[in-house]
Amino acid sequence: MIVRRTAKPSARTADILVDVLVDAGVEVIFGLPGGPIAPIHDALLDRPEIRTITTRHEAGAIFAAAGYAQATGKLGVVVVTSGPGILNTMTGLASAHADGLPVLVIAGEVPRERFGQGAVQEGTSEGLDIVHMVRSITKFAAEARDPNSAPALLRRAIATATSGRRGPTVITLPMDVGTAQSRAPAVEVTARLEFQSPAHTLDATASALSNAKHGLLLVGSGARWGRGPELVRELAERLQIPVMTTPKGKGVFPENHPLSLGVFGWGGHPSASDYLGEGVDVLMAIGTSLGETATDSWSTRLAATEHFIQLDVEAQRIGRNYPVTLGVVDTVEGALPQIIRRLAPTPPREARVFGVRRQETGADLPVGPEGRISPQRALWELQRALPSNALFTSDIGSHMFFALHHLEIRSPRGFMIMFGLGSMASGVGAALGVKVGRPDAPVVAVCGDGCFSMGLGDVGTAAQEGIPMIFAVLNDQRYGLVEVGNNAVYGRTPSFACPMNVAQLAEGVGATAVVIEQPGDILALDLLALSARGPLVLDIRIDREVRLKNGRLEFLKEMANKAKK
Repeated sequence: MIVRRTAKPSARTADILVDVLVDAGVEVIFGLPGGPIAPIHDALLDRPEIRTITTRHEAGAIFAAAGYAQATGKLGVVVVTSGPGILNTMTGLASAHADGLPVLVIAGEVPRERFGQGAVQEGTSEGLDIVHMVRSITKFAAEARDPNSAPALLRRAIATATSGRRGPTVITLPMDVGTAQSRAPAVEVTARLEFQSPAHTLDATASALSNAKHGLLLVGSGARWGRGPELVRELAERLQIPVMTTPKGKGVFPENHPLSLGVFGWGGHPSASDYLGEGVDVLMAIGTSLGETATDSWSTRLAATEHFIQLDVEAQRIGRNYPVTLGVVDTVEGALPQIIRRLAPTPPREARVFGVRRQETGADLPVGPEGRISPQRALWELQRALPSNALFTSDIGSHMFFALHHLEIRSPRGFMIMFGLGSMASGVGAALGVKVGRPDAPVVAVCGDGCFSMGLGDVGTAAQEGIPMIFAVLNDQRYGLVEVGNNAVYGRTPSFACPMNVAQLAEGVGATAVVIEQPGDILALDLLALSARGPLVLDIRIDREVRLKNGRLEFLKEMANKAKK
């Protein structure tokens, strides 16, 4: 039996910290237990407002929190123990930092009196120095050494994670600080960044866009937050200017909209590349850092003849990869209304129709040379077997090119890929968090067999928690992206086979599993019924010979040829 305690004016610090989380609107926590973090877990027993989901590995917990953050726009929270517990979150922290996702990690620590004495799993500055380790991959990291200041420190971490360019923060909590009595201070911490772009820059931006003859909007994931997608659509429709998104920004602008050109960059669409090939006079990049995946490995086709306009919340990103004629440092929500207001009052422009063109679709190519279902056919059937509000995550591997290219995403939060760092198993864990945050919508994790095996614990977590979701495993029994890449660049490759029985592994952790080999197999299933009480794993044994053209291989070939000279 659980006995619930009510916090008093003078209370255990762990109880006060959990109250801070409740006050901040936290509804779910992902993580694993351990001795040093036990006071927080004990305090959570008295706050049923917060659901605690225990994962099988800390990496799964932080990827789930990141998925929850993107799906809801809220703070994702992770609670783990000291030493290996916090170290196991490092890849996820770096991913959240690279992708600008608000995640808070609270990690336990050994008691203060044992600092520097070789305590098991010590991570203090006299041991591993965890805080120093994570500072380069977080917005804020600190150790709560004093019970009375710990609540204010936690509020600061929350405010920092959710303000400006969002990102992860870390608080480490020594066990004796968590158990110590302290008095909850009457402190409120809010953080709000306001930007003020020069009027002449906004005027020039509006003028350049209004006068563009062959203009273009390139929209990244930074436009996903708040009213960003709505404002991008308003700007595009006002100007009747076409829009393409980065891979991470897929769905921010609906791909069934007449002005959509689809995705440019990795997994991109011919409609986007062909439009750029005709030459662009004015290009506005909105909420994208213009990194490798977003620019198709820094393609020169993005160079505009008149104006390259970049809108980003971080000044250091302006002009980093392309010469910029007009730079606007602001949030999308802050800048676009000012630009839209400055557009010249003209009669409504004639509606234009562009549309997304793809390489061979699932309807065009049901099977490959081996006679098995093609990856694009599998995704084609998935979307037709599910309601239109289904949400998708993609992991990292060959399958991501097919997901980026062949899924049609119509809602801003309808697709997620953690491309900033590109960690395998990120999409599997993120899907768990997406479903927790969006229980109203079907959620599908598109992954390969290698990613599935790395994230198998997350499937087990979904089964244990009774979370209804779908894992679509495009199974080629190898680390296919590496083999294909090596063959393309070097003409040969080591074998990176990854043999496993995906269906049996899924059933072993409590999921329902179905093997898919031929076109029509997915359409014949009632996916919602099969996943109604827990996870459904589709072991989709794809044709290994089907390829998707992508500029990444050409870039690698170019780099290899340069190395030979």
